[in-house]
Parts: sequence; C-alpha cells; structure tokens
Amino acid sequence: MSLHSRRDADWWGAGLLESRPSDAPWAIARSTVDYGRLRAQVSSMRHTLRSYGIGAGNTVALQGARSFTQMWALLALWSCGAQVMLMGPGLRGRELGTLLDRCRPQYHLSFDAPGWAAGTFHDECEVLVRRLKGGRPAETPHCLVQFTSGSTGIAKAIGRTPESLTTELGRFRAIGGMPRDGERALLLAPPEHSFGLIGGLLHAMNAGAVTVFARDTGPRAVLEACRDHDVDAVLGAPAHFAGLAAFPGSVEPPAPSASPAHGGAAPLPRLRTVVSAGDVLVRQVAERFAERFGVRIGQAYGTTETGIIAVDTAGVHGPGTVGVPAPGVRVRLVSGELQVRLPGTPYLAPEDPPARFLADGGRDPGGWLCTRDLVEVDPAGGALRLLGRLDPPADRRMLTAGATQRQVTDRTIVRQLGRDGSLAI
Repeated sequence: MSLHSRRDADWWGAGLLESRPSDAPWAIARSTVDYGRLRAQVSSMRHTLRSYGIGAGNTVALQGARSFTQMWALLALWSCGAQVMLMGPGLRGRELGTLLDRCRPQYHLSFDAPGWAAGTFHDECEVLVRRLKGGRPAETPHCLVQFTSGSTGIAKAIGRTPESLTTELGRFRAIGGMPRDGERALLLAPPEHSFGLIGGLLHAMNAGAVTVFARDTGPRAVLEACRDHDVDAVLGAPAHFAGLAAFPGSVEPPAPSASPAHGGAAPLPRLRTVVSAGDVLVRQVAERFAERFGVRIGQAYGTTETGIIAVDTAGVHGPGTVGVPAPGVRVRLVSGELQVRLPGTPYLAPEDPPARFLADGGRDPGGWLCTRDLVEVDPAGGALRLLGRLDPPADRRMLTAGATQRQVTDRTIVRQLGRDGSLAI
C-alpha cells in the first residue's frame, strides 16, 4: 500500500466509505451509485484535487449545484485532510463576500449544471477550482465548517471536529425511527445544512440505508421519487410537507376509497417515517399530511452550532413540540431560554458581545450555547415546546444584495485549468 493510500484510510470517515460491499447501493437520483463507484469517484476526485495542490491543512469552500459530484468532492477533501467550508446557495452577494474575507479559504470549488437552482439535484456536474487571494490554511482542528442561516444578521462560521461528527452520528444511530439498514430515505433537507448532511447523508451511510434524491423538491417530483424508488422515509422541511399536503394532483390515480381517512390503502404504502426540520411545523399541515398519506410527521430540532438537540421521529408529541432531547444531549432553561452543553465553542471567530457561547472558564473549554429560543417543557411527556425567538430577524435582502459571481471573481488569484485547457475538473 502506498503512503497516500495509508493516509487516506486513516481519515475520520473512512469507515463510512469502506464498510459496504462494492455492489451495495449508496445513493439514487436519475442513476444508482453503488459503493464501488462511490469509492472510485472519490479516489479519482482526490487524485485530481491533489494535482491542484490541495491537501492536508488546506481550506476549501464548496458551493453550487447539489449533486453526486459535490458529495464526492466533500468526501475526497476530507480524505485529503482538508478543512471543508460548505456554502449553500443562500450565501450570496455582500454576505458571501464578507464571509470569504472573514474565513479566508485558500480554494473555492463551484459546481455548475444546466438549469440548476436551489432545489434541484444533478447526478454529475462541472467543477471549477479557483485559488483565492489571501487564503489561509486551517488554524483549528475542524474538518467541517458550516454557516448559520443568517436569520438575525451575517451568517456565522461554525466548526465541527471529527469527534463531534462521530458523536452526532452515534446519536442518530440511537434514535428510534431514523432510516435503518436496507431502507431508502428521500433527502429533501439541504445537504449543506447540519440535519441534511449528518442526519441525512452521513447517517444513511452509517446505518446502511440508501439516500434518494428527487430531481427537485417540488411535490410532483417528490411523489414520483417516493413511488419510483419505494421510499421508506422522507427527511425534509415544513415547506416540503406543506407542498405535498396541498398538492392537487397524484402520481397514480387513487381508487375512489383509497384515502387513509376512509380506511383505504395509503398512496405510498412503504412510507413509515417522515421527519421535518429547520422551521416550525404548522398543525394544519401535519393534520392534512397525516390524513392524505397515513403517516404522522415527526420533527427534529437543532442548530448549526449544536447539531441535533431534540427529536420526535414518530410525531407522537404533536406539531406543538419538537420532541425530547436526543441521546447524550444536555440542556437547561435559563429565564426561559434553551441552552445546550457543548465541549467547546463552535465559533471559528471570536464573538461580538453578547456572546452566545458561555464558557465555564478555567482549563475546561466546555460551556453552554445560548440558542436564543424560548422553550418550555411539556409536563405530559417531557417534550420541548418552542415559544418564540429572542433575536429579531434581519433583512436578508440587504445582506444578500450584490453580484454573487463578482464576489468570488474579485478574490480569485487564478482559475485552475484542467489538463485539456477546460475549466472543469
């Protein structure tokens, strides 16, 4: 085994990549990718990225079309020892420029496909590698950098260590009702967000489930994906389920009495788990969805800083709550605000006052993360009930104004060209 091969096998997620047989399916979109092809694509991508000088300790921002290609790049970069910054399409304009200047990635990988938009998925796409001005190597042990929603101001950079990711994967494995070995889980939650990446893609690899992607997140495409691929679980956001509950059409015309409300067969008979995350689930949506599909919507609640906090995969506590604390998660209420115990600050940069992370002080770097969510505990079952936010929302139109492409181009040293002269890897 070569020196590079030995190092590649040592990275924190190598077991996720190597534990399944080559012919076992990994993910499905327009085509099915098995683990043999996944490993080959990650190896090829790793070799190409190394030819551009990307390796251990480098900082790399990923942004653009959601695709298998993007996920292969993520896994390849991790196996190289790089620190990956996942930037979603919501980071654009002035906010994107501000974050690039604050985080100083050395490289920017953008993914492009014809007709791509925020909710679309593409099997493969082109990759453009740019080397950025003033880029700095990683100064922390974080392998992953994600960004908060920016709902209250400029998004914050959040660091995740290999240890924090493996701990959260263990929590998802211990949560009853999550996708399990052999099941197919349709992922509508954005894979650049914490729940979509860790609770969706990485959990599926850890548990032996298969991740399914619809061509887009509209209700017609979602229903077609559920039917065509015999989906057992759907992980998404309230907006996805509101669209499904209100969708006037049907992928397959049901029999006159085929509504679950009338005791007939459910339109998606294999569907057993539906989990919503990322926003408040409205009771009317939950009731309409259960009436139409015969499955209650469960909920998962967390933050970018903490990962998963509470969960109710079966929806037994109802849409007024977000479930009980996940295994191993410590929480407390201080003047009605929910705080979560963390082993150290999740923020890459020092915070402006008032600080969200309250360190214990002394040698122990641990402390409590202030979620800024007002919460009460349901006395009946111990579930957390969200009552509101302490922070006022920001005007996202002002934060994201400006030409996004120009923000990256102005910070580029040189575009890395392929050996054939093209801009794509």
